[in-house]
Amino acid sequence: MRQIGLILGCIALIVLSAVYCLPNHPSAGNASTLDAAVHIGLFAGIGLWFGWFAGHRARVFLPLFALAALLEVAQWRLGHFPHVEWRDIAANEAGLGLSWLLLWRRASSDGGGAASDEPVDPADG
Repeated sequence: MRQIGLILGCIALIVLSAVYCLPNHPSAGNASTLDAAVHIGLFAGIGLWFGWFAGHRARVFLPLFALAALLEVAQWRLGHFPHVEWRDIAANEAGLGLSWLLLWRRASSDGGGAASDEPVDPADG
């Protein structure tokens, strides 16, 4: 099940990345608070998905943190946006950080939890 979960997550990231790079992709635009909440929620969901199926260790999240930033840069370059949206990068990273914290806390309280078969070490990279 873990391998299927990871494959589905990777397919979803490919689709998300393509949508992100469309010119003027649908974003909340003028509603900056709603836009930030959507970014936080989206990347929290991504982090929870990968953390659940691949383990919640830091090494799983490092590529996701990089992707969260690079998608905004790619959107600017490929989607013809006027600038990199730094606020969106921060919201993306906050969502991933939230998901990692939730998984880490759950695993700590479960003594290892369902997210990983290994002991919890949040500093493990």
